[in-house]
Amino acid sequence: MSDRQTESKHDRVLGINESISRRDFLNSTLIGSGALLLSSLSPLQLMAEEDWTGYGGIGDYSNSNGNTREVLEAGHQIRNGVFQSLPSDIIDTGETYDCVVVGGGISGLAAALLFQRLAGPGKKCLVLDNHPIFGGEAKRNEFMVDGQRLIAHQGSALFLVPFPRSFIGRFYESIGLANPRLTSQQWSGASREMTLPTTPYPDTGANYGFYFGAKFGQNPGLWLIDPWNKKLAGAPIPEKAKAELLKFHAGDPGFEAPKFYGDEISRKLDSISIEDHIVERYAISRETIREYISPVDAGGGSGLGADALSAFTDYATDLLRPMDSSDETGAQMFPGGNAGFARLIVRALIPDAIPGPNTLETMCRNQVNFAALDRAGAPTRIRLRSTAVWVQHEGDPAKADSVTIAFTQAGKVYRLKARAAVMAGGNWTTQHIVKDLTDSHLDAYRQFYRSPCLMANVAVRNWRFLYNMGMAGCRWFGGTGDYMEVRKMSTLGPYSPTISPDSPIVLTLKILYAYPGLPTDQQGHRGRAEMLSTSFREYERRIREQFSEMFSRTGFDAKRDIAGIVLNRWGHAYLSPQPGFFFGKDGKPAPRDVLRNAPFGRITFANSDLAGIMDHRCSILEASRAVDQLMDQVIRD
Repeated sequence: MSDRQTESKHDRVLGINESISRRDFLNSTLIGSGALLLSSLSPLQLMAEEDWTGYGGIGDYSNSNGNTREVLEAGHQIRNGVFQSLPSDIIDTGETYDCVVVGGGISGLAAALLFQRLAGPGKKCLVLDNHPIFGGEAKRNEFMVDGQRLIAHQGSALFLVPFPRSFIGRFYESIGLANPRLTSQQWSGASREMTLPTTPYPDTGANYGFYFGAKFGQNPGLWLIDPWNKKLAGAPIPEKAKAELLKFHAGDPGFEAPKFYGDEISRKLDSISIEDHIVERYAISRETIREYISPVDAGGGSGLGADALSAFTDYATDLLRPMDSSDETGAQMFPGGNAGFARLIVRALIPDAIPGPNTLETMCRNQVNFAALDRAGAPTRIRLRSTAVWVQHEGDPAKADSVTIAFTQAGKVYRLKARAAVMAGGNWTTQHIVKDLTDSHLDAYRQFYRSPCLMANVAVRNWRFLYNMGMAGCRWFGGTGDYMEVRKMSTLGPYSPTISPDSPIVLTLKILYAYPGLPTDQQGHRGRAEMLSTSFREYERRIREQFSEMFSRTGFDAKRDIAGIVLNRWGHAYLSPQPGFFFGKDGKPAPRDVLRNAPFGRITFANSDLAGIMDHRCSILEASRAVDQLMDQVIRD
């Protein structure tokens, strides 16, 4: 039998050619955007790839799963200097706004809302967003499985209950989230109830399992259920590594964590890497850290190896001090993750953007009225599929009265004016878009590094194959991603109010690209190249093979049980703060402070990048600072 025949038979067993919700590709000749990063592949070769973007699901986000080809190509044009000068056929819209916000993620949307409230009646604001729908990484995927509509997050996931009188608490209330504690599904059916978390992050209790496959000489693979209570007994790893992992898992109650931002402890942590800190705190080897500790557990959620990141990254989020941060009831999640916040903010900005009663159910369940977003004469407008490519003061930034902004839409370049601008997009584009930045600003931006992430949402018709093993979640060592978790969903969504092992659900795989031993920037570049150059079909095959290897013994059948797969590729998902990012080093200021301490002419800078913490609360806090700077120092009437 030929290799092609063998592969075809294998694909049939895995169900790769089944007509499930992943086959209606946007374009069968999508260019793998890694072409610009990979010298061994030409664009023509990549055009021959079977697919890249893949199916995007149903509903409002069906054509906006991660960074689509359209978004990536626009970003690469900016990076490659296509807009070093404006074209002669640029179209002047004739528009002038009091404020233009570049970027429609949570930070940009919050900036527009705060500007609307502080500037008062008569002021006009425009949000330019390069995606087909607002939200940045706070978006969702939707599936229809056996008559049930399921929702999962694309990126930004959970939120923690804030103190009600805090700025974040008051902001939540102002957009319609007066009670941040959400109601979750209840257990149903005849099967004995299993404790389930409400978030997709690893829950390492008795219902958790570790899988060791061929990499560890196990064929078939070996499952270890409730690994920590069993002290890793039976795990096919060296005894030294077991002892070190148990020490790491137990924690260090004698460690003194930072008490406030900028204290002596936090500054010391920022001077070393997470890996150095773990070695120092737990006296365990770098080999154990790199081989067995997930980038999620020892990477601050910043996507790279622990050797590349500031140790303060692992503690910075805790200093935001939410209510009940140590209580499991404090972790809350909308069905589609923090897309819920993006939708709440847009509804506060433009009430008829999501029609229906003013309830959380409306925000979550009803469809976006896209025609309402960019309506002529409205005080705030959101212009989608519009990529800002040029932002520059009219004359000397210190004296200018306005800013010229150019953006592309449907292959054409447009120009408008603004009295002020908030740059709320990522650092990887902002540094190329603002044309008159000073050398100090540009030098600061060169110290911002980003890492990629692929969020794969896999809809399954039931999760009994996990339940039969006594698991609600698991971790594997080697393969695509490294963990997944069944979770109870908020009943705000279209989900059933109950859950059982026979319920259809979405399992989310977070796939990070850590290459310990390489510098921070090189880890990010290598990960992006890998993610962007791999076809949808190849990722699908890997996921199906992995699930089959791990779960076929407990009744899983990839052809029968997988109902849909959506990939969300985020080329610059996480800021990856290197040592010195937060508080500076060698007597130089922290790069983020150069950008956030004062306006640059009539421009201010937002985005969670500037906090160094990938958390939607920082997106909102940075937006607040940027708008306050505009109102105090730029727009005075």
